Parts: sequence; C-alpha cells; structure tokens
Amino acid sequence: MKYFYSFFYLSVLLSLSANSQSNLLGTWYLDHIIKDEVVYNNYYNDNTIFDIEFTDTVSFGDYLEFNTGHGCNASNGIYIPTSNEITIEIVGTTLADCLTTPHAQYETLFLDELTYDEGATSIIYNYTLTGADEEEVLTLINEASGNSLVYKKQQPNTLLISTWWLHQIDIPGNSIIDIPQMDAPNITFTNNISTFPILPEVNGFGECEIFNANYSISFNGSNNIQLAYFVQSLGGCPNMSYESTYFQILADESSNFFEFEIINNGSTLILTDLLGARLIYGDTTLSIEENNMDNLNISIRKNPVENQLRLDFNNSLLTNNIEYQIYSIEGKLIKSSDLKHNTINVEYLNSGIYFIHFLSIGKRKSIIKFSKK
Repeated sequence: MKYFYSFFYLSVLLSLSANSQSNLLGTWYLDHIIKDEVVYNNYYNDNTIFDIEFTDTVSFGDYLEFNTGHGCNASNGIYIPTSNEITIEIVGTTLADCLTTPHAQYETLFLDELTYDEGATSIIYNYTLTGADEEEVLTLINEASGNSLVYKKQQPNTLLISTWWLHQIDIPGNSIIDIPQMDAPNITFTNNISTFPILPEVNGFGECEIFNANYSISFNGSNNIQLAYFVQSLGGCPNMSYESTYFQILADESSNFFEFEIINNGSTLILTDLLGARLIYGDTTLSIEENNMDNLNISIRKNPVENQLRLDFNNSLLTNNIEYQIYSIEGKLIKSSDLKHNTINVEYLNSGIYFIHFLSIGKRKSIIKFSKK
C-alpha cells in the first residue's frame, strides 16, 4: 500500500497533534532492532552514535524537523505525529563510506528498517512509549514491514569492539576447559581496516603465542562474526594445555562462522561456531591482579611499512612507561624497548610479517600485525 500526503492533509494532522507530540521531543538512543522477530542489539556505539532527535522546529511548510545519526552518516527530515503514529520523510542523508567496519554493517541494517516504505514517499510508524523518566522506551513499528526500532533515553554502553578475556572453552561431547586463573588469553576486535583484505582486524593471545586475523559482521537470522586469514606466531609453547584447541576453533575456516551474543549487562561475550563449540569471554581477566588491563588505543597509520612505523595514539601514553616488543612470524623476539615517540625505526627488518605488542607496567595490553616492505 502506498501513502501520499498532500500539504493540506499534513497541516491538518499537525494542528490535531500539537499536544500529542510533546512526549516524543528530545534525543532517543537506539537500543536494538527487531527484524523478522530476531533481535539485533546495538553493540556498535564505540565511535559513533545511533540516535534520533525529534524537535519542535517548524520548517518545510509547517512540518516538524527530526535528525538521526547512524554509523558514520546522518540523516534529517520531517515528521508528523499523532497520538500513536509518526509519519516521516527523509530529506537528506550523508554518504560517507564506512568501509566494512562493524558499525557500517549495522548502519545498513538500520537504514533498511528506517527507510522501508514499499516505494511510498512517506513512511508510517506506529509507536508506543513505556516506562518513565530515564527508563522510558520508544518503540517505532514500521507499518509496511512490521519490524521495529527500539530506542531508550540512555545510550547503550555494551560494546563488541574491545578486548575480551577467554574464561572457558566448551566443546560438545568434551569436558569444559576452564582457563587457569593467572592466564590471560584474549581476543580484541578492532575497527582498524587492513590493506588486504579490506576487512577489520582482530588479534589476541593464547597461552604464549599471539595471533592476528580479519573478521566480518553480518545479520542474517542472528548476530554473526566470521574470521578469515588467521595467522599465529610460531615460537612454540612449552607445556601447552589449551592454546592449540583455542586457536583451532578460531582458525578453522570450515566452521569459524560464529553466532555471538553479549549478556550479563555487557560483561560476557559468547562465540558459538558452526560445530557448536563455544568460546566464553569476560570483560576482565580471571586474575584479580590483572582485572584492570584495558586495551591500549594504539594503531598504525600506514601498513605495509617501509622504514618508519608511524603510530596513532594519545600522547599522554608516553608518560605511562609503555614498552613495545617486535616479534617475527615465527615468534622470535627481535626488539624490545620503551615507547618514547610516535615513530619506531624498522629499517633493519627484512621484508615480511611481524607482530608488535605493547605492555604497560609489564602486562600485555595491545598487539598489532604489520608488514615490512
């Protein structure tokens, strides 16, 4: 069914709903999307905000204005509310390229729902308001698709893009592997895009080796992560107990398409592969002494590297006694030094793949793979 509204009809609606729209005014933050009865939570507010702001600003011939942020873009438009419906029309949308970052994939999902209209000029949503004050929830139900955008007054703070510490490995038919308390195997999802393939990077630690890979996010019946191009250092671990199992689950491209969920108020990440193996992570290490090990926000400006490794980070890190270590792909330590500048000389390295990881107060913090030309 198509909906076409004349200027006169919209003006009448505006006059009839002058009071009913007041409870919509202000900024609402996207909490989750419900599509085909599947919930896709907003885990992607790490460097972008998914929100919508309904204003009482009048323009475009007595229509009310709204704007919405999504991924690395934003849209604005006009809306007409009644007591239980909102009619919106998108006027303009920015067209920045988010590449393949996770928030870019979520933006696509969001825009598909925001603008789904079966070819109509205007889009009609039924809406409900529940709760009160900071707990208030706004649900927009697209009349054409039946799917929902659910907003709250509070911005969600559960993030996928961070460091997660492995707590358990659960493989069907096998005993659960509990990670020893003093160990700190982990996985870090980033928004850093590699040169090839053009995908975001993921890295982490096992018992003594480090790894790097690429990943992609998709939304097809569930929240999914797929890993590719898994590479690990090859130094060899004495008395290794669980690392080979952990790395095999991550590296096996026949099964490492994971359904993921973040539970317990954002403190637990569960990755379940196609064979049913589950990797259970927490937002802190199991070690009480190391439970404040936040990931350092360090990235490489240009990769592959020629003679100088140029880093992006907040200069305040230089006062935190950061140490860096460069390893070969075989796991051999090549250089260890204090981080004093935002450039590191690597002219002496042969062409190939290397890992650099950064430590604060002697603890693992962040690792990056780079290629030397």
